Amino acid sequence: MPRAPIWRKPKKNRRRIVDAVCQRLLAFYGKPRLGNPRDPVDDLVFLVLSNRTQFETAKLVFNSLKNTGSWDAVAQLSVKTLERKLQIAGLANKRSRQIKRALRRISTDFGSCRLDKLRGWSEAAAQDYLTNLPGVSNKVAKCVMMYTLGFKVLPVDVHAFRVSSRLGWTTRCRADECHDDLEALVPPELRYAFHVGCICLGRAVCTPHRPQCLSCPINQFCVYFEQHEHEFENQT
Repeated sequence: MPRAPIWRKPKKNRRRIVDAVCQRLLAFYGKPRLGNPRDPVDDLVFLVLSNRTQFETAKLVFNSLKNTGSWDAVAQLSVKTLERKLQIAGLANKRSRQIKRALRRISTDFGSCRLDKLRGWSEAAAQDYLTNLPGVSNKVAKCVMMYTLGFKVLPVDVHAFRVSSRLGWTTRCRADECHDDLEALVPPELRYAFHVGCICLGRAVCTPHRPQCLSCPINQFCVYFEQHEHEFENQT
């Protein structure tokens, strides 16, 4: 019998499958930070820079901004100066304005460019504040919350979306549409391991094209693999 999408299964079976997938990802990939800074504002700026930009390029630009001094100092730079610093990362005109406006708002709201006080806020309030900053999407907000503020949220990037779709855990068309669905499915204590595990898996195995399904550590739970298993077997 074909493997049914997870939402058609009894609740106890859904939890068992989710637990098994998350534990398998944890065993294979651990819980890396994947280069994310530990300070909330550092992470916020880095994530804005790294969206649709290669990691090494984003890191180079991020370090250039950090060398300017404090984030309060960066907020005082002219837009033209910021544009020059961001040029090699692309979208410099848009990003320079977003970063400057976000940093100035943080400085105004908290007295300096620090977001540490968000740790004492509710999850909903912290997410609402972050997503109201210029250039900060739900995914960026949840990444800052998860990596630096200690919230047990589940950011859904392209890798988590692709893996979840192939597992049969979502039928949404875009990553930004399924945060709530996946947070309802994956319990808080497993979300970090699932998120970083999906990134590692998506980069090396569960790729957009020609995925390496036969070597995937979670293929036994995957609807996509079951549907295409005969094709992979013919390739061996």
